[in-house]
Amino acid sequence: MNLLQKHPRSGFTLIELLTVIAIIGILASILVPTLGKVRETAQRAVDASNLREIGKAALLYAADHQDRLPDPAAPAAGSIVAPNRFFTYLGLLAQGGGLNEASLYFSRNDGQFDGTVPHRVINPADPTGSTLHPDLLARFPSINLVGGLKMSDPATTPLAYTRGLNPAGQWNGTSNDSNQGTYGDSGGHVLYLGNSVQFFRKIDNKLADTRGNPTSDLRAAIKAGGNRKIYGLDNANGVASADGSDPTGMD
Repeated sequence: MNLLQKHPRSGFTLIELLTVIAIIGILASILVPTLGKVRETAQRAVDASNLREIGKAALLYAADHQDRLPDPAAPAAGSIVAPNRFFTYLGLLAQGGGLNEASLYFSRNDGQFDGTVPHRVINPADPTGSTLHPDLLARFPSINLVGGLKMSDPATTPLAYTRGLNPAGQWNGTSNDSNQGTYGDSGGHVLYLGNSVQFFRKIDNKLADTRGNPTSDLRAAIKAGGNRKIYGLDNANGVASADGSDPTGMD
């Protein structure tokens, strides 16, 4: 008579299951921060590319305005209806530089970004093309801008930079408003008039003032005089203001 041979049931023991779960937890703790860092780095690369596009628009504007870049303090800027000169600058880039895509002014890494990308810079409901889109005006763009520059200014002159920079060359990571750095205190980009972009964790005297000396103060890297002003919504950081702050470089 043939007897059926019984085989032991295969499966994981409780200890084996707990071991597998522990290993998965360890791998997740390693991989999740790494993936987050990769996404953050990739977004910074996108932000740098957006800054270059903004720089190209400013240069296109200058080509049609006697080699003068956008100047929100100039009488011609009166064609833009905006709550302050910072937003007037964006309107000038849209009208004269062809940059009507508002999303280029925002970083998805920005703590002040609410996840909604404004549609346009110029309000399409305005047939005159002189008012800005209300979705844009309700938000804090991730960059600051330097107005009143000329093409004859040094190529090392800052044209735009990541919001939140103070005179010591550091980005503000402590606020929870428009004064907060786009990436907190972990650094930011600087776009130069020559249309190159550089990322700094801290500037640490890596800018050149208008006499060619090292400086951490972005204001000292911009010639004084004329209508040169630094525009941004983070006025508490001491570099920019919504209606323009004066640079400190030599004319």
